[in-house]
Amino acid sequence: MTTLSLLLGCRGGNVPHSDDAGQNMMRHARNILMTEEGDSLTLVTLRNPWDTTRTMARYALVPRGHRQSAQLPAGTVTIEVPLDRSIVYSGVHVSLIDEFGAMDAVTGICDAEYVSDKRVRQAIADGKITDCGNNSMPVLERIISLRPQAVLLSPYEKSDGGSMYASTGIAVVETADYMEQTPLGRAEWMRFYGRLYGKGHESDSIFNSVEKNYLAMKEKAASSVSRPTVLFDRIYSGTWDVPTSRSVTGHLIEDAGGTNPFSDRNDGGAAHLTPEEVLYTAQNADLWLIRHFEASGLTLDQLRKDNPIYGKFKALRKGNVFFANTLECPLFEDGSFHPDRTLREMIRLIHPEKDSSPLQYYTKAN
Repeated sequence: MTTLSLLLGCRGGNVPHSDDAGQNMMRHARNILMTEEGDSLTLVTLRNPWDTTRTMARYALVPRGHRQSAQLPAGTVTIEVPLDRSIVYSGVHVSLIDEFGAMDAVTGICDAEYVSDKRVRQAIADGKITDCGNNSMPVLERIISLRPQAVLLSPYEKSDGGSMYASTGIAVVETADYMEQTPLGRAEWMRFYGRLYGKGHESDSIFNSVEKNYLAMKEKAASSVSRPTVLFDRIYSGTWDVPTSRSVTGHLIEDAGGTNPFSDRNDGGAAHLTPEEVLYTAQNADLWLIRHFEASGLTLDQLRKDNPIYGKFKALRKGNVFFANTLECPLFEDGSFHPDRTLREMIRLIHPEKDSSPLQYYTKAN
């Protein structure tokens, strides 16, 4: 039975998701099923990451000018590819599209002030990419004026950010890659995005290289005798978000030969804890990595002044704190679709005896 036949058995818009199809092209991603039916149709089904028994969206990617004759399940969004006019909410995805060689097909972006990629920032400055406002409140009139064929946006639980486009004829692509639980699972979504822009071969090639590099480095780190404990980030608005065993960052720590002090928690993504809970569990962490977005930078003195609890962590007392200013480095961009690069950095930090190459994202705090 073909995947198309399997999909035809599910006619509703919010229906159980099936992973039974033997032709699924994805090897690591768990929330996306993608198949190719000949040369003229790519079928994509996105599983709802907050209710994995149900489907979030279905797409039929059809070559531009090719007539789609196959019967498709109700609610399937047909998108003619390659896209040549699109709005992309996230700078992370624009950087990836640029890597495919298709940035000319991006006409607008949201949250432009958070973009760190220099080529993308230059394209915005030159007017080649239009600033379409805030991610949570995009400027609809501006987006419509750009006549995009599709809008790529990141969905959130119980949100319906795509409803504002319901009457516009603009296809909404749910970029839910960030809800994958493993680094390679998230990165593999690039194969879907590549096909949206007519860059299927390029995206497959990039991912195959990422996968090969990542697995080789993971194997190298697995031989480590010691497994230092790694603490991540800091308090924001009274809450400290920490990586769990079901998060990309949690997997990165383990794959780099480290120990995640919160690996016993299986919350999806991050666990939202009080500072006291983090101190109780991770006060003796060997290494502390802090990702921040501040033009003025960050220092240990500032950290101590921000909250006295920070001074109780062994990593700070021993000087084993590293900062990554994501305003200046592409840590999030590379972490999303080039986890082999961020894994190399993690190994370098956790096991400098295995890798002494210069750090690319983090700097030792002073």
